[in-house]
Amino acid sequence: MGEARWQVIAGGAVPQGPLMMDPWQFQAVCVDAFVASWRARGLSPVTIDNDIGLLERTLTALGRPAWEVTPEDVDRVVGDLAMKGRKTSTRREYVQIFRGFHRFLQARK
Repeated sequence: MGEARWQVIAGGAVPQGPLMMDPWQFQAVCVDAFVASWRARGLSPVTIDNDIGLLERTLTALGRPAWEVTPEDVDRVVGDLAMKGRKTSTRREYVQIFRGFHRFLQARK
């Protein structure tokens, strides 16, 4: 076998900017990546547009970055939807879209 050789590539190895990012800004970047994964999987543009709106409404209702959401937060949002008269199927969609986004975040952790 031949000898392994290393090659040095200039730039990009160490972040040049600050390592901290606003949590809301970081969440927005994560949402964009999540949506990009839908497009890569070939989901319909109409489905994507509808689900983006649902995800945004869910994250807004939760009121905190997705990685800080507790089961109590989800219960609160679902309860608020029930109090507003939303159907069970609608409440389930809120939970499912958040669950999918949270799973996406965990896989990329």
